[in-house]
Amino acid sequence: MIKHIVPFLLFIGLVSAQPNPDLDQFILNRMDSGYIPGLSACAVVNGQVTWSNSYGTANMTLNIPVTEDTHFLLASISKLVTATAVMQLYEDGEIELHDSINQHLPFTVINPFYPDTEITLYMLLTHTSSIKEDLTFSEEYSIFGNNPEMDLEYFLSNYLVLGGEFYSSNSYYNYQPGAQWNYSNIGFALIALIVESIVGQSFEEYCEINIFDPLGMAETSWHFEDMDESNVAMPYEWMPGWEEMGHYFIPYYPSAQLRSNINELSSFLSAYMGNWSGLLNDDTVELMLTEHIDDGWSWMNMSEGWGLGWYHKIINGRDLWGHNGMMWGVLTEMFFSPEDKVGVIILTNGGDYFGSWYTDVIAIENAILDYGYEYLALHQEININYNAGWNIVNLSEDKATTVHINVGPIGYSWNKNFDRTISPGGFLAHALEPKSTFDNKGPGDILLNCQRHRVESASRVDWKRDPGSQKTYQPNYHLDHVTPSTYIEPGMGQPEGTERGLFSQRGDSSGGTTGEIDR
Repeated sequence: MIKHIVPFLLFIGLVSAQPNPDLDQFILNRMDSGYIPGLSACAVVNGQVTWSNSYGTANMTLNIPVTEDTHFLLASISKLVTATAVMQLYEDGEIELHDSINQHLPFTVINPFYPDTEITLYMLLTHTSSIKEDLTFSEEYSIFGNNPEMDLEYFLSNYLVLGGEFYSSNSYYNYQPGAQWNYSNIGFALIALIVESIVGQSFEEYCEINIFDPLGMAETSWHFEDMDESNVAMPYEWMPGWEEMGHYFIPYYPSAQLRSNINELSSFLSAYMGNWSGLLNDDTVELMLTEHIDDGWSWMNMSEGWGLGWYHKIINGRDLWGHNGMMWGVLTEMFFSPEDKVGVIILTNGGDYFGSWYTDVIAIENAILDYGYEYLALHQEININYNAGWNIVNLSEDKATTVHINVGPIGYSWNKNFDRTISPGGFLAHALEPKSTFDNKGPGDILLNCQRHRVESASRVDWKRDPGSQKTYQPNYHLDHVTPSTYIEPGMGQPEGTERGLFSQRGDSSGGTTGEIDR
């Protein structure tokens, strides 16, 4: 069994979500317009949830309201988790992007129109594999047939291999693999089977160990039977009149069947924002968030181009990466700006498919992004003094907070212990090299930014090479929200093989001048 090695994840909490009555009312109005029964949403700025709220009904029959703990079917947002899993194996050297998928499958996949052209992992990730989805089969089997859930390998082998139970002339497009773009749920399900074949364990187990558990996504699940039904939003569609769609499944589940709540899914988005570097290396994330394919699909500003699993869109001049999801009684959105570190998640359990459902959700998305950018503009002090060894920001705008700091040993092997009260909105920075620890005494929350020691001490350059992976990255690595009564040791969360707790700039070795700045 292969286990993706990740560093220890320090639980750091969330910025207190601020109420916003105007945003709430806007969302409620749009829900009425789009016949959306229930919705849960959040804004994420610099890896922290700065606003979240839930509205409406999760289950009309049982009269259960939507809360922050309500799980929604994510639909195609699920593909981002599937892409993450296989890219972890790519980082481990277990698979290359341009490997033939037949090297890693228990059966052979061949487009019968082009039998000499190999299908690759890259093609699956970019939807250029020429594997076609028979939508008639999907609807009849998944939601209207009341069929039991089946084994992933059984379904895929019988759908893609000539003579299989589900094989048909609609299993492949009549063009050369890699030549054209066409969205493929079946192709993404194959990615999950590749993961299973490489690691020798179920896809669900791999995701639980290497993605969900490290990110604190304990309740997130690929399968409905593993969940508390009373806490899962029922999908509905407006026909007109509400029609309950039931808690259905799809046989190609790794492409669209993940269920999660707004709190747990925000942890996944925060990881891609760089708030936790252990999920994937920075260069891998950059590769995934680079346009590889121009899909030519401009419907409703859906897409500007595709990366690896993720796609790019531009709305209101903002460059966003993410994915949406749309299935029977489900519409979801998860996007963020890699440059600005502002993101949004919206989960719904139904609406008027032939009406304004999609445009209403996009209007809500834009309103939440507007809020996120306003929040960013009002909290620019978070980005100050990144050249310091560490930097503490008091997140409260009306309360001072006290932090106990232990810097040492410095100078002649003595520790410097002191309390420092930071004014509302103020900050404290330090440029000492030694390992330091912090204890937030409160009453307010703080933001703590630490930097790695620059091992190239002669040049003091801004990039560091990890001796384990030999990958380079920026020294600004650790941005943590620390609640009162929390003890933190800087250095947690960095790639395996690096030194821990060392800072980036040289302090006064005599211990007389510490380079403190207090505003």
